[in-house]
Amino acid sequence: MSGRFEGLTDAQWNIIKTFLPEPVKRVGRPNPDLRKVINTILYVEITGCRWCDVPSGEQWAKRSTAHEWLGHLQKIGALERVKNGILCMADLAKMIDWTKGAIDGSFSPR
Repeated sequence: MSGRFEGLTDAQWNIIKTFLPEPVKRVGRPNPDLRKVINTILYVEITGCRWCDVPSGEQWAKRSTAHEWLGHLQKIGALERVKNGILCMADLAKMIDWTKGAIDGSFSPR
């Protein structure tokens, strides 16, 4: 599904950053701004664009940096923690009706 995404709001970022790892000191390149990295990853996911079409600007990370960190964040389970944390917060706020759901069978292997 394609759509428009301009970057995380301060409120959204304040929620998401609680589930991300603390930056560690590295030798060589400094850690990137994780907000920009997440903005860029979400842009690709929401709009469905190719990595080579990622926009440039103040709120975006370099596409190579975002792509590298996507793999790193997946490997350490950070994106799973973000997803589960947001779901838990929405559940506690009674924003999810678990009695209703839909499954799209077009992705089923059978």
